[in-house]
Amino acid sequence: MSYLNEFEQELKAKLQSAEGEEAIIRWISEKVLESYRNGIKAGQTGRQVIRDGKSRRKGSFETEAR
Repeated sequence: MSYLNEFEQELKAKLQSAEGEEAIIRWISEKVLESYRNGIKAGQTGRQVIRDGKSRRKGSFETEAR
């Protein structure tokens, strides 16, 4: 399962649970920070990140799959 699919599933479960708004916002902030740190770490090693599939962006920014 890709990171975004996993994130979406976890977010959906949190939104459907009895967790409060503040707890969900805190969880999202932690996930964003974790992703940012992982990106920095990957950049420092000089690894190229290759993403398969279509862009998740919509509208004028949408690009074709590579």
